[in-house]
Amino acid sequence: MKITRIECVPYTIPYRHPIVAASGTLDGAEHVLIRVHTDEGLVGVSEAVVRSFVYGESQASIVEAVRLWFEPALIGADPFAVEENRARVAWIIANNTVHGAIDIALHDLRGKATGMPCWRLLGGTGQSMRVSHLLTGEPDEAGEEAAEVARSQGLTAFKIKTGGDVREDIARVAAVRKAVGDHAFIFVDSNHGWTAEQAIRALTVMADYGVELVEEPSPASDLIGRQRLARQIPVTVMADESASTIADAARELATGSARALSIKTTRTGFTDSAKLVALAEALGARALIGSQADGMIGAAAGLAFGSAFPSVAREPGELDFYTILSDQLVVDQLVVKDGRLTPSTKPGIGVQIDDDKLRHYRIDTK
Repeated sequence: MKITRIECVPYTIPYRHPIVAASGTLDGAEHVLIRVHTDEGLVGVSEAVVRSFVYGESQASIVEAVRLWFEPALIGADPFAVEENRARVAWIIANNTVHGAIDIALHDLRGKATGMPCWRLLGGTGQSMRVSHLLTGEPDEAGEEAAEVARSQGLTAFKIKTGGDVREDIARVAAVRKAVGDHAFIFVDSNHGWTAEQAIRALTVMADYGVELVEEPSPASDLIGRQRLARQIPVTVMADESASTIADAARELATGSARALSIKTTRTGFTDSAKLVALAEALGARALIGSQADGMIGAAAGLAFGSAFPSVAREPGELDFYTILSDQLVVDQLVVKDGRLTPSTKPGIGVQIDDDKLRHYRIDTK
């Protein structure tokens, strides 16, 4: 079996409401469907997620990067040659989500060719994962939303956006803790929005509300400040954008700037994500499945990957961002039950694209 072409379909699906973070605001899902075609008719799928204010990518740049560089480098390649295919495109710098999406699509192909789900290919047992829910908005709104999803879906893990006004951020955390009780898992994501000094003040107080982790509390460029705050706060620091490569992750963990990694398969695919998990385990750090504003395609991929690694599967994963999208492109929907998601037993990442929905939301034919 050989790769014959890589198809890119940019599509946009509105959000139910904007997502406001310290690093930028998202109003809709601007994604690119990636399809890797083969001479045997099998097609591997994934999604590339645009985060322009983080990685400098756009739908147009993703499509062009595939056309100019990735597709020519992979035409004629064997989808099973995972490391060789990674080497074929390693010279293409940046383009994080293109690298990740193509790697996932190739794993989806391998699953379809063997009739196995990706979690099985990766050595897992398909165990379910606890889902963490993203909370933004005013403190009262965040508390009410947390109480509602805890009641309706059995969710017991919550990620709260912070990184703005410290007093308001603390109030948001306090409201959520009051709403969900003492036993819920709460962590915060500051999107580099605080200074190191602000982070120390905020997280010292937030620790009293049982905050487990803080993701990107201050600018990654402030290396000295990040190391100082990691030593002074009673909350574990988790690296996300500051550890988007294996080398960056090794630096963050080795210097003590972080003791946990956010694994975003949309960004690092399955191949490099597995290496990040191994790195975290080797250095005694934690690894959690994160979301790059994934739709249900990306969530299915993250779930398939996370469930394959016991050290990751025991942590809550950011796997329900898709609920913010007003619609989905997949035929079979993911459904949270008792606060957990179970990966599909279908081959590959377990998704089937709804072609009617794709025709409706694609932007390259309008």
